[in-house]
Amino acid sequence: MIIFGKIREHFPVRRLEWGCAGILMCLGLRLLDPADTFAQPAFSELAARASEGTWGAVLFWVGLLRLLVLYRNGAWKPSPELRGAFAIFGGVIFIALAYGFEAAGVASTGSITYAFLALGEGSNIWTAAQDARVPFRERAKWKAS
Repeated sequence: MIIFGKIREHFPVRRLEWGCAGILMCLGLRLLDPADTFAQPAFSELAARASEGTWGAVLFWVGLLRLLVLYRNGAWKPSPELRGAFAIFGGVIFIALAYGFEAAGVASTGSITYAFLALGEGSNIWTAAQDARVPFRERAKWKAS
């Protein structure tokens, strides 16, 4: 129960990071399911770059690994460098998704949604960078800020 208490303490500050990680993982799962999601015209640009399975695998694993990093960060050891790296990966993925939807030339809310998620990742990168400024020896005493 102590572990969940620590996560509960950190979650309010990291909720956008948890949300972006969950979105990536769930999008990956959607693309890995048997439905042919890339048959929709809005996905034409993304399909030209890689297969639906490849996109699905990348999104799923980045999201899952990021959730594990956030769990580790909240439960045991602060890891702002890993959080920042995954926020960069997430930002690049969301930019690619926004660009893909926009470049497809199909009226879709996807480009707007993913562009704003990419901006959210920019905020996550900033937060992780600020946290990384704390020396390692002082991180054990951290409280959520």
